[in-house]
Amino acid sequence: MLIKKGFSLLPLSLLSLTMLSGVAMAADACVTAPLVIAHRGASGHLPEHTLEAYMLAMRMGADFIEPDLVPTKDGQLISRHENDLTHTTNVAVVPQFADRKTTKRIDGIPITGWFSEDFTLAEIKQLKAREPLSALRPQGAEHNDKFDIVTLAEIVGLVKQFEADTGRKVGLYIETKHPTYFRYEGKRIAGAPIALDISKMLVQQLQQLRFTEPSRVFIQSFEVQNLLELKQQLMPALKLKIPLIQLIGDTEKAYLPPQDSFSVPYDVFYHQQQSADLASIYKGSSFVALESKPLDYSVLLNDKGLNFIQNYAAGIGPWRSSIYQKHSLNLKPFVKAAQQQGLKVHPYTFRAEANYLMPKDEKTTFSYNQEMQALFKQGIDGLFTDYPDLALEQRALFQQSCKL
Repeated sequence: MLIKKGFSLLPLSLLSLTMLSGVAMAADACVTAPLVIAHRGASGHLPEHTLEAYMLAMRMGADFIEPDLVPTKDGQLISRHENDLTHTTNVAVVPQFADRKTTKRIDGIPITGWFSEDFTLAEIKQLKAREPLSALRPQGAEHNDKFDIVTLAEIVGLVKQFEADTGRKVGLYIETKHPTYFRYEGKRIAGAPIALDISKMLVQQLQQLRFTEPSRVFIQSFEVQNLLELKQQLMPALKLKIPLIQLIGDTEKAYLPPQDSFSVPYDVFYHQQQSADLASIYKGSSFVALESKPLDYSVLLNDKGLNFIQNYAAGIGPWRSSIYQKHSLNLKPFVKAAQQQGLKVHPYTFRAEANYLMPKDEKTTFSYNQEMQALFKQGIDGLFTDYPDLALEQRALFQQSCKL
């Protein structure tokens, strides 16, 4: 069925997607296509952070794939969402590793499991990946114990081979996980300090792998210190100019220490608890040193916080639950404020399952498609999704509507 729009005919399905009530079109929404970032690969379809999930995302057309990096005992960077391997690998059923189970405090939270820093890469290669949301995603769980745990080098190799085979360049959107834990707090199972600077390891390895083109790499972190050091020290020393993204956790102070740490940049909280000299750690910034304890993520989204971020980062990655005004798909003012500061805004994470959809009222939710169209219409710069195929389909529809 077609409906007239001016002198053109617009498919009803397209009209219903682009005419979202109460969502205003940003003036420049049609100028630049928003990035579709495959969150942990095509993780809605296959076990996350595997070469197979990354390859599927690239074949679907994702602009970037997202590896999360943690170190092994022998200093190799592998792609896992957490250093706790319990829920994303088969480590719990591998008999020779039964004695590696232990309890550690990760960002102040006690966790019992098996941890990457207690395994050499050779031992990691004895494990297989598993779908962590097996009840929700049986399609992924069907592939449990089939795929390897992979290194940064293997991921770069895959992306380069994909480019050689197809002619299409795909980027890496890399997260350094728990930098403060690995550098200051964390201990190996035998009690020795881990003492690894994973940000330094990352840029050194990217240079060795010859994958440092600024248009093809982002480095993101929930912490601040490592991003500042990357900008001020580590990348200048290697003559690199990789764009950095400040990830933003919960802004409602619902996950504060000691119960949780998702509401605070953990490095700032840690140094505040240690009564450290913040002015020395966060060189060139009085902002962090002057903030109250604990500094929470909401502070980074006011005018002073955004001005601080733009000194070292190219953008922000806010939690999807923090970007909307109540019971609507209208974005909060900080999104436009960040963009006016010259910061890109790449929220995370968009999933298609019913329990992840945003509430419209007490009984109903917005559909995944409606949410995608609302974001594109309001000029979002990019987004992380477990279903890059669905997001790309909606982006194509939006771009079609821009031509009408």
